[in-house]
Amino acid sequence: MLLNLLTLALAAVPLSHARALRLDNEPRSDIEERASSVITTCTVPGTFAMTFDDGPLYGGQIATYFEKHNSKATFFVNGNNYDCIYKYAEDLQRRYQAGHQIATWTHPDITTISAAAFENEITLLETALQKILGIKPKYFRPPYGSYNNAALAILKKRGYKVVNWNLVSGDAEGGTASSCIAAYKNVYKKPLKPYIALNHETYQITANNVVPTVVPKLISAGYKLVTVAQCLGDNQPYQGAIGALGKRDSSWTCAGEFLLLVFS
Repeated sequence: MLLNLLTLALAAVPLSHARALRLDNEPRSDIEERASSVITTCTVPGTFAMTFDDGPLYGGQIATYFEKHNSKATFFVNGNNYDCIYKYAEDLQRRYQAGHQIATWTHPDITTISAAAFENEITLLETALQKILGIKPKYFRPPYGSYNNAALAILKKRGYKVVNWNLVSGDAEGGTASSCIAAYKNVYKKPLKPYIALNHETYQITANNVVPTVVPKLISAGYKLVTVAQCLGDNQPYQGAIGALGKRDSSWTCAGEFLLLVFS
């Protein structure tokens, strides 16, 4: 009952900047971060992975722009933050079929919730993506970039690779179109350095201004814009067998469910 009340309260508003109540006492340490296997950048030379959290929302528009430039993006989606994931099922199917990577992201800070709550979050989103796309994600982004040993152990057990970033646009921190574009100003210099860039598909400035400005500049600089899996040399971005795309039915609903995770 307590967990249900907590999830309903959290699901009532978009959680772009909200933090869940701390339910454990194991924060991430600097030593833990250095020793972990959390991915923060690409390993394939000349690649650049632009990633977009918090959706689905404006990601379809972003995906279409990338396609016009023969490029791919990665979308770390959650279940029911700005809206229910099933509302955007056909949009996600189109992105997936176009070759973009769909990954997972849970919205509560995973260092502040119990192991049982975290596992439940993952299961709910896995179920949604299996129904919609026929896939089980392989890449996970921890909300706020926050994790601890307990969370990493759960993710490893479930077959996930954990992805953070080494460039932040600042859109979720209240950045303007100009400031978010300026966040990329140093990446065009040679020799080119691989990047995984954090953006959010839930901001119109990102879809309308940042992407159309930054993408052509990155390509002109010599980067190949690819998915996170591609920039790591991974030709299997999902776990296990790939199923068929799903067809909408009465089970495609977020009613009574707590879906605030982000995966790819």
